[in-house]
Amino acid sequence: MDTVRNRIKAVLEAVEQMIYSDRQAVISVKIAKADYHFEEEFHREGKDFRDFGRNETWGELDQHYFFLADVTIPEQMEGHTVRAVLNTGATDIWNTDNPQIMAYVNGRFAATLDMNHQFIILSEHAKAGETYELAFYAYSSAYAGTFTGTNFFRLELAVYREEAAGLYYDMQAVYEAADLLPEDNLSRIEGFKALERCVNLLDLRRPGSAECFESMKMAAQELEGTYYADRRPNPVTVHSIGHTHIDVAWKWPLRQTRQKAVRSFETVLNLMDRYPEYRFMSSQPQLYEFVKEDAPGVFARIRERIKEGRWEAEGAMWLEPDCNISSGESLIRHIIYGRRFFEQELGAEKNEVLWLPDVFGYSAALPQILQKSGIPYFMTTKIGWNEFNRFPHDTFLWKGIDGTEVLTHLISTRNYQKPGDLKMVGNHSTTYNGLQNASQLMGTWQRYQDKDVSTEVLTCYGYGDGGGGPTEEMLEQSRRLEHSIVECPAARQTGVKEFFHILEDKMDKKRLAVWDGELYLEFHRGTYTSMAQNKKYNRKAEFKNGETELYAAMASLLDQKYLYPQEQLEHSWKLLLLNQFHDILPGSSIKEVYEDSAAQYEEIFAADEEMMKTAKKSIREKLFRYRAEKNEEVCAVWNPLSFARTALIRNAEGSWQKITAGPSGVTVCRAVNSREDNCFTELVMEENGRPVSFKTPYFTVRFDANAEITSLVDIREDRELIQKGRMGNRLTVYEDRPAEFDAWNIDEGYLEKSWDVIDVEEFKVLENGPETAALHVRRRFQDSMIDQTIRFYRHTARIDFQTRVDWQEHQQLLRVSFPVDILANEADYEIQFGNVKRPTHKNTSWDRARFEVCAHKWADLSEPGYGVALMNDCKYGYDVHEGVMGLTLIKSGIFPNPDADQGQHEFTYALFPHQGDFRKGSVVREAYDLNCPMAWEKVQGIYEDSFSMLQIAEENVMADTVKAAEDGNGIIVRIYETWGMRTKVHVNFPLAPDAQVTVCDCMENFSGVENADMTRVQDGWSFTMKPYEIKTLRIVNEKK
Repeated sequence: MDTVRNRIKAVLEAVEQMIYSDRQAVISVKIAKADYHFEEEFHREGKDFRDFGRNETWGELDQHYFFLADVTIPEQMEGHTVRAVLNTGATDIWNTDNPQIMAYVNGRFAATLDMNHQFIILSEHAKAGETYELAFYAYSSAYAGTFTGTNFFRLELAVYREEAAGLYYDMQAVYEAADLLPEDNLSRIEGFKALERCVNLLDLRRPGSAECFESMKMAAQELEGTYYADRRPNPVTVHSIGHTHIDVAWKWPLRQTRQKAVRSFETVLNLMDRYPEYRFMSSQPQLYEFVKEDAPGVFARIRERIKEGRWEAEGAMWLEPDCNISSGESLIRHIIYGRRFFEQELGAEKNEVLWLPDVFGYSAALPQILQKSGIPYFMTTKIGWNEFNRFPHDTFLWKGIDGTEVLTHLISTRNYQKPGDLKMVGNHSTTYNGLQNASQLMGTWQRYQDKDVSTEVLTCYGYGDGGGGPTEEMLEQSRRLEHSIVECPAARQTGVKEFFHILEDKMDKKRLAVWDGELYLEFHRGTYTSMAQNKKYNRKAEFKNGETELYAAMASLLDQKYLYPQEQLEHSWKLLLLNQFHDILPGSSIKEVYEDSAAQYEEIFAADEEMMKTAKKSIREKLFRYRAEKNEEVCAVWNPLSFARTALIRNAEGSWQKITAGPSGVTVCRAVNSREDNCFTELVMEENGRPVSFKTPYFTVRFDANAEITSLVDIREDRELIQKGRMGNRLTVYEDRPAEFDAWNIDEGYLEKSWDVIDVEEFKVLENGPETAALHVRRRFQDSMIDQTIRFYRHTARIDFQTRVDWQEHQQLLRVSFPVDILANEADYEIQFGNVKRPTHKNTSWDRARFEVCAHKWADLSEPGYGVALMNDCKYGYDVHEGVMGLTLIKSGIFPNPDADQGQHEFTYALFPHQGDFRKGSVVREAYDLNCPMAWEKVQGIYEDSFSMLQIAEENVMADTVKAAEDGNGIIVRIYETWGMRTKVHVNFPLAPDAQVTVCDCMENFSGVENADMTRVQDGWSFTMKPYEIKTLRIVNEKK
């Protein structure tokens, strides 16, 4: 059989060489440098062109060029299909780095080229002597790490021979499928026999002759009549959708993403003109908005294809965000703005599928968010990248923390694994950049783990990140693969939403598994920490946007003349959502991306500050009551959180004053002054002035010479919290050189090599007053400096570690740890709209894999009756094992950004020992308090009073969002249950006591079922909340 196989292979290669004939090099080519400015029409005027040699190379880092060539159809091409074919020399490099080009024919944008798409169709019936002006807007890589600058620009005219191409694709599909099977397989033998008959009909004595091409027609007819037409349907269908996954930023800045989107979408549209069966989907409205702004002609053609049903605008979210770090409200806004754009701007049908092929883990809060946003389906592939454990299902119900389930399908596309192929052993990864060939269709079914549930599976095919999506070859292959050739499943061009409908209808529901909890990716754990400043920006912007909306909503409720800044707030949110893309927020992009991101975050803060200033002015004018007879100075304290709280403020003289404010609004009060000589701590000092021990109303703390905590005794419980012989607040630097994906990964063995940060340059008492006391520690590590203020309070047991770092290290990871004397086999971690439990042991490979996990504002380790929470104001990477609570502070990788995390960092983490578990200990509220400090201002001659937008009686229910409704009708209040406890809730709205309150879904649509539980009571509204439930209320003020 090898002899037959080899003969067929040789003939197949010969036929491929004849697809293009009569090649004619275009010698006269000109070049000119260009800038970052794309237009849909090309004008040669004003461009400084020079001659460009055929063996000359081009390309500078992140640079554009214009190429120009005038070509004339020669006589021998008369009547044929003529293509302009471009070779840049790039053939087998990563799609992100290949030269990417926009082509113009006679001044009009006509095609896009890259190493996967190399031709322009000039004419299907060429006329000799006809002249074309060809212009090319070419781009070379933005990333210094892979840039070579050795691109050619070798342009040819060639005749495209449909006889050769048709036969080649006919033979190729059968050959590649048959060659995957064992030699004694009957389907393989049958396929090779059919190909041998085909080969025997070919006349290759004079390649390229009329006789040769005529014999190709006969051979193709033979293969069609005796093989393709005789195929029996395969019971398995691989539903296939064209796709191009475009990272909104990564190894290129945002300005290049805009061009990648235009180039890729133009390629899709051109192929759709030639392949009427071609179905394509693309998510991410952010990309469509770029195209709408930069290439309105392309955008208009996309809308036409959507209307036809061939282009599927689906995916639910504004873009494909990181789902570990983004807040719950951010995820909801992704869906609100995403669905609105899909439906209003693109004319797409209602989205039903959350499409996140390349995101680094999926929060257990997502199922409820999806269900309450009208999204019943979820698709990803990334869990197939797990480092240790193969995820056991590909079609299953995913259950979230509140019990909500969504139908989930993991794309299982990969190459087919031949028996005995050792390269594939243990490799269970899958791809969302499929090739639509026999190997990957067969591999998709082979890798699929739920064959007893469904015979309907999904693949998406096409090159991403500037690779242009599907190719002519993929679409030609797809036509042949519809016929169930050899033992290959049948390919079918299907939309993603349609696939899920088919799957749900045909699957065996009795065998459908349920996965309860988060979809933790055992990989890319460093993304919880990389580019720490960017993550801090994100946390602060999420809170700032929410705070601005609260006061704007409050002003709109009070002042009919106040204009709620809907457009400006949406702009702030969309800038934030843009920067939550799954290669920006995780910290895995190039340096230029973070320069752009920092500027955008500063734009958010400035805009929010201006909007808040206006809203607060309106609120003051409507609510504050002035005393005519007095001119006393009091404080107006703005508290955006939904519970009353106490905090310290520093007055103009530098003294601390205690203030207490009501929930969700503004409180006018007098600050409580305490005598500065009335210290609330007892302090023992060494002779050299360094503190030895510290006693507060809550703790007795002892320090060693390295300023580490050797003892922390909770006076309330007479309990030692630090494990014997261990040190609390230990800062340790670990060598962090992952085997691959430097910015993304932390490898399991990183703990093996470390250095404790014990070079203490200064340790002293910074202040010791009536309300707070603080110690200052300065530590040095190599070229880096760590300044820390350890602050204790009278009004709370929280201990803050306010930290400033000048970090000058590379591939070294900074962590803090607290070995606490708490025995618990699970720890609680905050996630969006709730929390999850994770093991503190490594009993199984699944437990072992979670050596670094993501949490938001806190993690808690508790025994029955007592616990300790480790909080933060901008960090996400946690590790709690064997009583040691750890938080990763800085990562400092070198790829793709060689300067990642260099320079200044400022953050706070806090230790909060408490009685009871995290519920009884008020951990949720304390962590919110750390993250959202109250603002205050001095006001004169005003009555003391408190004005709250809303009041919630139950401690375990938090208001996460207060905003104007998207449709302008009323105020939206989004609350959630934080303890995992069914609760009867009482909510009132003091500024709108007569308001009508109804329950909506997260998209702000009326929810009839949930409204049945709403009861108006004397002081507000009462209803039941289930564990971890999100509830969205619409408040319409009937007496304004």
